[in-house]
Amino acid sequence: MSGYLSTMVEVSLPILLAVLGGAWLDRCRRLDTRSLAEVSLYLLAPSLVLFALPEGSGGGGEIGAIAAFTLLNTGLMWLVGEGAGRWLGLGRAGRSALSMTSVFGNSNNYGLPVVLLAYGTAGFSRAAVYVVGQILLMYTLGIYLASRATAGGKGTWQAVFRMPVLYATVVGGAVAFLGLGWPKGVNEALHLLGNAYPAVVLLILGVQLGRANWRGIGGKELWMAILIRLVGAPAVAFFCLWILHIDGPLASVLFVEASMPAAVNTAVLVEQFGGDRELVAKTVAVTTAASFVLLPVFVVIGRSL
Repeated sequence: MSGYLSTMVEVSLPILLAVLGGAWLDRCRRLDTRSLAEVSLYLLAPSLVLFALPEGSGGGGEIGAIAAFTLLNTGLMWLVGEGAGRWLGLGRAGRSALSMTSVFGNSNNYGLPVVLLAYGTAGFSRAAVYVVGQILLMYTLGIYLASRATAGGKGTWQAVFRMPVLYATVVGGAVAFLGLGWPKGVNEALHLLGNAYPAVVLLILGVQLGRANWRGIGGKELWMAILIRLVGAPAVAFFCLWILHIDGPLASVLFVEASMPAAVNTAVLVEQFGGDRELVAKTVAVTTAASFVLLPVFVVIGRSL
């Protein structure tokens, strides 16, 4: 019971307060969320990648296992989201939103604190490598899914290759592979910027939730998105760990990270590139609220793997 309560107080409550802060500030000052999204996409996220890759990389075997899990899990969740969207007869914007919330969990600004609390610094370093892969996918596959709601295929891929996160991953990966490190001043700057990333995206989410039209909360597409994220994601993660023969502490971390509520980063992408904003915002809100109860359960399951 003490672990359950500490997870709620030390992890879930700060996130909730940050989201509420964004909604409150927008009500008072009417924030420019597009500018906030651009800061997050073009500066803060690349900074996080540049310092997390060299610092969080473990043995080559674990990195390979994390990569294999990420690719398999992402592919299966994308198929689930796309299939559900077509089954419901959603338009292009709705299918894009459903696919994004199905594929991407809140592994960064929610998952990392949960893992640190549950598994300590060793688990945190493994989670950091997983998060870098998720950020890369978010700003490649995620941008593709968001952009296709409003753009053609050529414009979509142009948007992907304009993302500095893609190039930050190449540079950060090279630094990690060569066993190098950043000069102290550069490293401090990267930490300063990268550590601001979770707060900014949570504020954007709060703004979007505050502006959302909450009528239609019972829509079938919303509840399908919630079901996929809260039930489908843990089930698919468990299947991927089983088929890849991943167990022990790494399996625990990957299971918990993949079982996170819908990613707040998807709210950033639909703000910047297009898609069904209300469906994304409501899915993130409901799954995040439900995680107050479910995440401690997922942590317990993870510890048994």
